[in-house]
Amino acid sequence: MPIPQKITNKVLECRLAKKWSQLELAKQVGISRQSLISIETGNTLPRMDVALRLAAAFGVRAEALFFFEEETSEIQATLAAESKLVADRETRVVLGEVGARWVAHSIPVREQNILADGFAQKGVSHSRKINVELVGNLESTRKQLLVMGCAPALGLLAGRLAREPEGIRLAWIQGSSLRALEALRRGEVHMAGIHLFDESSGQYNTPAVRKHFPKQKMLLFNFVSWEQGIVVAPGNPLKIRTLLDVCRPKIRFIAREAGSGAQKLFERLLSNQRIRMSEVTNFKQVARGHMEVAHAVAVGGADAGISIRAAALAYGLDFIPLSQERFDFVFPQEMANDLRVERLVDILRSRAFRREVDAMGGYSTQHVGQQLGETPGA
Repeated sequence: MPIPQKITNKVLECRLAKKWSQLELAKQVGISRQSLISIETGNTLPRMDVALRLAAAFGVRAEALFFFEEETSEIQATLAAESKLVADRETRVVLGEVGARWVAHSIPVREQNILADGFAQKGVSHSRKINVELVGNLESTRKQLLVMGCAPALGLLAGRLAREPEGIRLAWIQGSSLRALEALRRGEVHMAGIHLFDESSGQYNTPAVRKHFPKQKMLLFNFVSWEQGIVVAPGNPLKIRTLLDVCRPKIRFIAREAGSGAQKLFERLLSNQRIRMSEVTNFKQVARGHMEVAHAVAVGGADAGISIRAAALAYGLDFIPLSQERFDFVFPQEMANDLRVERLVDILRSRAFRREVDAMGGYSTQHVGQQLGETPGA
């Protein structure tokens, strides 16, 4: 029998169980924090004396902390509720270990810039349990955060996180605020990105989280704030000035999907004008994200739509502001000490990230990285 070549370790898992910071453990063992990071990520195999001191710190034997592991080329995963397999060929998927199970999200065919973590079996499965052939190694894939949301700047955050030495990655799954909360509740993602206003309380996001997770303690950290409004062609040739103007019969309006913060804003403002959605007949197109709305207007596929100022700037469109909104990350309280979440929050709070977001235009980073709410749970 061949000897397995990969040596893995449980240093990170044991440190998180002890609720120690990297600096605390590094001081106990007598190494630098950077050396500990390299050990935790598997990039460095420690000297025998360091391995023994690490084992002593956790009260375990060294062989229980460092051990050989066979490379895994295939795993069983649960296919996310809104994902589908392609019938006549393998399906590209992104993977994440959420709780005690692997979750697979199919990559839409149009998303050709997203790299796959694996390939799901050919043909339609009658079960949500599927076999996935891995592209990379299991430990690397295990470091990935699954985040669903509609903020375009999530791509920027994913890029920043990928530069960190720990090898942590963020897989951005496009989805509306309500879809993101529902995926989080089903245990299909680690985090949900939402911007939902509750008219009865005048609060953002917390009421919606409390409704979806009445018995679980959840934390809300700010990502960005933005202006939402109407995007129109450069120079506004159709003279669209107010929300009522987009209801004109000849205006081709592109709506957002049900459950999105943008669509809820639109419906709320129409309701304030005593206009029912059923009375408006020219809203035939539906977009899945802010950039998709802006793109449709930019190429002449629509005359107007609800999006964010950053999307209007990206496509050189005119923008009519309607509302200032807050986009937050939501995740279970028990994930607060997860290394992946710690690094994500560190990046949010970094000067470099804030400068880059500010330079893009259309965003406010005043509260980025701050905990702005929590739900009490049961």
